[in-house]
Amino acid sequence: MSGLLNNPNLKKQPKTDPLDRGQDIKPKNTFTTDDLKSNNGKPSKPGKSVADSVTFYANVRINNHIKNKAEALSGIGLYKSQKDAIDNALDYLIDSLDAEDKRKFTFQLDILESRDARTRGK
Repeated sequence: MSGLLNNPNLKKQPKTDPLDRGQDIKPKNTFTTDDLKSNNGKPSKPGKSVADSVTFYANVRINNHIKNKAEALSGIGLYKSQKDAIDNALDYLIDSLDAEDKRKFTFQLDILESRDARTRGK
C-alpha cells in the first residue's frame, strides 16, 4: 500500500490549479453608448430597426420517401446534406419556371421573407 502513496511518477508532475481555465477571453472590439447614437446625436431606439433578412430553423413535415430521396442524393456524394439536396432541387425547379410563374414566386417569396424579417429580426 505504501507503494501507491510514494509513487515516484506523481512527484515529477508539477502541481497545477485544477480550475485554471487559461487566458482571459476578451473581445477584439469594444464600444460605448456614444457609438450607439445615430448621426443626428439622438440615441437610436432599440427594437425599431428591422433586419432585411433573417435565417432560422423551421420544420417541414415530409414523408419517408421524400426524406429517403434527399438522403440518397447526399449519400452518393452529390450534396453535403439532405438540406443541400432539397435546396438545390428547389433552385433547379425555380430556374425552370416560365416568366409569369417566376414573377409570382418572387412576389410570394418577398412577402414571406419580409414577414420573417419583421417578426424575427427584432
